[in-house]
Amino acid sequence: MRKFILIAALAFFGMYGFSQQLAPSQVPQNVKDRLQAKFPQTIEIPVDWSKEQGNYKASLTIMDSPAFMVLDSLGRTVRIERKIHESYLPKKAKAKLYKLDPNYTVVNVMQVTDSKEKISYKAVVKITNNFSFDTEGNTIPAVK
Repeated sequence: MRKFILIAALAFFGMYGFSQQLAPSQVPQNVKDRLQAKFPQTIEIPVDWSKEQGNYKASLTIMDSPAFMVLDSLGRTVRIERKIHESYLPKKAKAKLYKLDPNYTVVNVMQVTDSKEKISYKAVVKITNNFSFDTEGNTIPAVK
């Protein structure tokens, strides 16, 4: 399971590595204005800017949690990602995770709002399952 967490972390940092860091002066004013309209606290808190697939990505902290807002060059919202507490995951999602592993552990949950205000969730979860296989690779009941 450590490998899974390591791979997830590498994927996150790999995506971060593909983004190009920008100075605030390199970000169009209409993009900064849109961010400020959505998150007025950005007047007082630092915002890190990067370029991601031709869009502008603002990284900030809201209520001690990381958040990201991705905007196109016209200042339109592409998506907003906010780290949330696992208790905000939908009950159906929690039930599915429980079915996979009653002892699952949530590592991280992000609430993603797309340009049409549709909300989805990204969750990094530690799940421990034990499998037993025969010599041909078929799953067999675990030996207790």
